[in-house]
Amino acid sequence: MKRLTYGLIGLAILVGCSSMSVQTDFSEDIDFSAFETFKYEESDKSLAASSPLAHQRVVAAIRQGMTGAGLTEVESNPDLYVAYYGATNEQLQFQTTYMGVGGRGRWGRRGSVGVATSSTRAVSYEQGTLVIDVWETEENQLVWRGVVTDTLSGNPDHNTDKINRGVARAFENFPPS
Repeated sequence: MKRLTYGLIGLAILVGCSSMSVQTDFSEDIDFSAFETFKYEESDKSLAASSPLAHQRVVAAIRQGMTGAGLTEVESNPDLYVAYYGATNEQLQFQTTYMGVGGRGRWGRRGSVGVATSSTRAVSYEQGTLVIDVWETEENQLVWRGVVTDTLSGNPDHNTDKINRGVARAFENFPPS
């Protein structure tokens, strides 16, 4: 019973902390079919300084998303610029576990005895947020934004998978029709 309880608590922690959130928004006044080229631009709020390997993974995923959308990367005179901003922060989640034992009286008596207890503990986890912005170069106007939020782990392979899945989900409907 103890093993089952701890297993359920562990599952609740994983389910509670592992839901990726992806939102996108775009300018409805823009004809995205007119865009053919893009250029990646560094931002001062990227992960380049704090986590260079994660930065490389994010940039590669963004380039894959843009080229997968049919755009060609160029060095000069692009139709679009794309950049990202990354941040991490510690989140706190409170988890309450309830346990109780109850029984009925013997020989058909109506009385019952029960004991219940609860305990609450705080669990901290690291959450990452990635904001991808796409600007139209002629007017220097933001035309599309994707925001990906998910928990991070200490395992770089897991985080790479989350980066790739998150960016791919953000670019699923890019360019908007």
